[in-house]
Amino acid sequence: MEIRKFSSEYVGDVAAIEKRCFSNPWNEITLAAELKNDCSHFHVAVEDGRAVGYAGLYVVCGEADVVRVAVLPGYRRRGAARALLLESFRENGANCIFLDVRESNTIAIKLYESLGFRDTGVRKSYYSNPTEDAVLMKWERNYTTEKTDEYSGY
Repeated sequence: MEIRKFSSEYVGDVAAIEKRCFSNPWNEITLAAELKNDCSHFHVAVEDGRAVGYAGLYVVCGEADVVRVAVLPGYRRRGAARALLLESFRENGANCIFLDVRESNTIAIKLYESLGFRDTGVRKSYYSNPTEDAVLMKWERNYTTEKTDEYSGY
């Protein structure tokens, strides 16, 4: 599996991933618009010439927001999401990164915690289809301690 910068070549693949992984998927028009958005930092995991996962974040004024992470079911638990996120994080240079995740998505929460994110609160009934609370998480660069984990060393 190879991590590449998101490009027009992968818009169709990513739209298909969206349909498989999200109850409110983004369409090809929305995804193609990300290619022209200077704040977007999107990457795809490619295997056999097609995208099997992707991650994207927006970066503004030194802060980033993870907006999408998805991997096709048959490719999960092989490190794709971690690799995608780490590449996006390395590229953006943000001092602070935010995300929200469905409360029931314990696998994703464990991944984010392993990357140094901490739970900062809950947004009630944030998600729909089905309605569910969002766990809010945050990572901050720590300049006062030695960088020891995989992510803070980017």
